Amino acid sequence: GIEIPKMMKRLWGDQFYNPKEKKWNKEGGKGYKRGFTQYILDPIYRVFDTCMKKTKEEALSTVEKLGIKLTSEDKENDEKKLLKVVMRKWLPAGDALLQMITIHLPSPVTAQKYRMELLYEGPNDDTAAVAMKNCDPTGPLMMYVSKMVPTSDKGRFYAFGRVFSGIVSTGMKARIMGPNFVPGKK
Repeated sequence: GIEIPKMMKRLWGDQFYNPKEKKWNKEGGKGYKRGFTQYILDPIYRVFDTCMKKTKEEALSTVEKLGIKLTSEDKENDEKKLLKVVMRKWLPAGDALLQMITIHLPSPVTAQKYRMELLYEGPNDDTAAVAMKNCDPTGPLMMYVSKMVPTSDKGRFYAFGRVFSGIVSTGMKARIMGPNFVPGKK
């Protein structure tokens, strides 16, 4: 076994591995295969191929070798449905995406200090701008609504969005300023 941090470096860029010689190099050549392809893509392709083209027994055997726990209900699936279940349990994309977001995106407190000017069109020194810049929960409610879904009650919507300052709560009345809103005008 190779240490995880060392292996992680071998997966990116020009890093080639020859399994017969058990050697890495940066040029490739006969018997060498790119590390990412050999250790990431090829296993994924094999799982896809096994689930879609082999017998169910062969697919379940491969899944078991990978240490993926399937329920008896999951094991009843065939081909595409089985593949979806296996991939969801083996490589959960949601977990990976959340981890990437938390690692690589700055926290709102850090980001809003330099993004406030792009987010808010009013004066940079008014109460709303200062509250946004500081992510102030006691400041006025400033929220970007990215999606509105109508409810069964006429004129009411579920609003999905990002709060920049203030606090939003269920049942709260808020004024929505559309895309044509100009600060200082009604």
